[in-house]
Amino acid sequence: MINRENSNNFDLTRNVLSFLVFFTHWNILTNGGYDFFLFHLSGLAIDLFFIVSGFLIWWSYKSDNNIINFYLKRFFRIFPLYFFLILLQTLFFAFYSNGSIYDLHKYFLSNILFLNFISPTVGDLLSGLEVNAINGSLWTLKNEVIFYVLVPLLFKLYEKYGLKFLCLIYSFSILYIIYFHLLNNERMLFQFPAQIRLFLSGILAYIYFDRIGRFSQYKVVTLSLILVILFRENVYFRFTVYPLFLSVILIYFVYYVKTYVIKFDFSYSFYIIHFPLIQLAILFDLNPSNPFLSLVLLFSLTVLLSYLSELYIEKRFVIVGREIIKRRKNADLLRLKSR
Repeated sequence: MINRENSNNFDLTRNVLSFLVFFTHWNILTNGGYDFFLFHLSGLAIDLFFIVSGFLIWWSYKSDNNIINFYLKRFFRIFPLYFFLILLQTLFFAFYSNGSIYDLHKYFLSNILFLNFISPTVGDLLSGLEVNAINGSLWTLKNEVIFYVLVPLLFKLYEKYGLKFLCLIYSFSILYIIYFHLLNNERMLFQFPAQIRLFLSGILAYIYFDRIGRFSQYKVVTLSLILVILFRENVYFRFTVYPLFLSVILIYFVYYVKTYVIKFDFSYSFYIIHFPLIQLAILFDLNPSNPFLSLVLLFSLTVLLSYLSELYIEKRFVIVGREIIKRRKNADLLRLKSR
């Protein structure tokens, strides 16, 4: 029986998912118009990102359910690079946009607080592009941060009330998304209550990992794959049980196929960097007219910058966070010994 601590394909999976988001965004932003399925999988990729996050973040908190340490790890994992990116985007608007000082301050403050929907751009600089926003990928980070904040509370309530509590929250998420779907308010479907069912699917995959493992190579994963393929376009299937079946498929590919060890995971950098790179290439007329050349060059540039970002920003601040947590733990041990 495979256990969670065994080698897995999470790093590979996250990188592949970030690439799928890139292909879709490139197709949309450059007005490529390609119908090939590879250019239309960003929705699936983002759903899987949320499920992966639910699995790994629950695992992380369970392994050391110290709230301060948990928040420190999350902060140093995502915020330094995010702050640097928002700062660069704000400076870009300061130099090139016709927006006011107020607009610049509004952009920086709302985006640094992960409220990107309040101010996705400054002035009308990007109004002639397919999407009037410098970085349309950032909406997912708001959902991630809300989930991080809630994890300690969810964990505590799960320990007290068990599975029925998670089922209640999952049901609430379904009711939320169906309600706004019936109102034709598609914008609200991108807000956190809609995505919590995806995070919870990852949490349930963690909790019932052993049970999934007994059948994942055969019956359950085959059934899940068939149902997802057949009914993915059905909105009520997507709103309800689709995340659960998707989480089973994810566990199979992460743990039950051959493990490919890679020494990098720049999926986060890649995900938040690719959109503004494409937008800037189009805005300054640097995007090659040949679609294949455009795809290869922009993809390669994003890979290069993402690798450097992971190496010199992400990893270094993760180490800083670990050192702070280590010092806190050592200080706690000294206090215990001195009693």
